[in-house]
Amino acid sequence: MNIKKVTVNLPADQVEFLQELAKRDNLTFTDVLRRSISSEKFFVTQEDAKKKILVEDPATSRIQEVLRHR
Repeated sequence: MNIKKVTVNLPADQVEFLQELAKRDNLTFTDVLRRSISSEKFFVTQEDAKKKILVEDPATSRIQEVLRHR
C-alpha cells in the first residue's frame, strides 16, 4: 500500500465525532478516518452505478431510501 501523509482542516464537531468513534471502537483516529473515507467511496460508487441505498428500521421493518446531496 502506498501511503501519503495529508493535513486536513475539519470543524471541531467532526473531529470530536471521529475521536469518539475511535475511542468507542478502540481504533486510532487515522483508522476511523480511513473507514469514513471508505464508506463515502462505497456510497459514491453505488450512486454512480445508479443503485439505491436503503436502510431498514428493525423495529418496524420499514425501509427507506437514503438520499444524499452531491
